[in-house]
Amino acid sequence: LYQHQWLLSAVPDKPQSLSSIAEKLADYDVIFFGELHTHPAIHLAQMELLQALQQHNVNLTLSMEQFERDGQIYIDDYLAGKIGEKYLIKQARAWDNYPSSYRPLLEYARHHQLPVIAANAPKRAVLCVARKGLEILDKMPDSKRQHIAQTIDTSAGEYYDQYMAFLTKNSSHGASRATKQKDNDSMSKIMQTMGQRSFAAQAVRDDTMAESIAHHLQNNPQRQVLHLNGSFHSNGHLGTVERLAKRLPELKIAVISPISESEQADIRDKKQLQQDEVFLLVQELPQLFIQDKHRTKWSHEVLKKRMAN
Repeated sequence: LYQHQWLLSAVPDKPQSLSSIAEKLADYDVIFFGELHTHPAIHLAQMELLQALQQHNVNLTLSMEQFERDGQIYIDDYLAGKIGEKYLIKQARAWDNYPSSYRPLLEYARHHQLPVIAANAPKRAVLCVARKGLEILDKMPDSKRQHIAQTIDTSAGEYYDQYMAFLTKNSSHGASRATKQKDNDSMSKIMQTMGQRSFAAQAVRDDTMAESIAHHLQNNPQRQVLHLNGSFHSNGHLGTVERLAKRLPELKIAVISPISESEQADIRDKKQLQQDEVFLLVQELPQLFIQDKHRTKWSHEVLKKRMAN
């Protein structure tokens, strides 16, 4: 599961070396590295690429979905040696897999004095939007609202369609399989509202990450940004990528997307691929669930925990 190969969209069957990938990406303003959370090969490749890119450009910035904007002060203090790791993990609400997946990245940034952007919107705000809709943002005090993008794009389009399709397969992200069993109008309207609010919450993350990167580059135009996020946020240059491009259309943006061997065949068949897209070929992770009842129980537990927060 640590094994991986770098591929280019132009020649998806020809493995590339890390050095050639880093050399190709050195000319880009922003590089989005989509990940499958907890995949060991992807986290290893992120660390390798960060180091390789920094050898090409000392003015490199690491940007992370895995930290939220209101935790930026703790990130900065940690990088400056003012606080220890335990305090950072607690105060900045680091993900559970921080020690195994993201510690090497932050330590590299600390030792090489690279800035780190806590790019994401606070989780509590995202959950509020998922429950109440975007209008809840208007009721937030400025001290909390400042950690969320000023403009949120929830318009229909390819990304919206992909997200709604994703919801039908992942009830823990806000949808429910009850939509397949309940066909009365009132239930359909309720589920439609839930789906739209879930997408609004997703857009809050995307736009906040895009705005965080944009603000950093506006204040530091000489820097190159390597941004890490779940692959859904950047696949096909949609999500966070398209929102950043709208804010700063002059940017040259590249995207790295993880794929499995079965997906490699699909890429060969695509007639139009982004020329600035890189693929990381990795083995598939073990299947999470075999039986639907186990998946359903897990989904309910996740939703219950989120509601409790």
